[in-house]
Amino acid sequence: MRLPDFEKLAEGQEGQYKWMVISLGTHPCAYVCIPKDHPFYDKDYWDIDDRIQVHGGLTFSGKIRGCDDFCFGWDYAHCGDHTWLMGWESGDDKKWTTKEIVNECLNVIKQFRSYEENR
Repeated sequence: MRLPDFEKLAEGQEGQYKWMVISLGTHPCAYVCIPKDHPFYDKDYWDIDDRIQVHGGLTFSGKIRGCDDFCFGWDYAHCGDHTWLMGWESGDDKKWTTKEIVNECLNVIKQFRSYEENR
């Protein structure tokens, strides 16, 4: 998948898992890349969505620009999220901070680790 131009807000690595938080200008997105020996490697996100709990559910699986690893992603453009999509925004919507999204990435990594096969 080709992402439109984006701004990288944060990135890091926890063991073999890489993570990244980006802004598309309208809303943030987050990605966690998993190791090749993980049982979910190369799976479609909808096949594992019931196993990984994350804001709005997983919305992406595959490779993203600038990363050769297989990633799962999700976005913050759901009902109740502050976004600039289609020029609409509400003052009551949640404005996610980068720190909150990073914490969610780390939580997702913990969930992926719980499915690791014995190495």
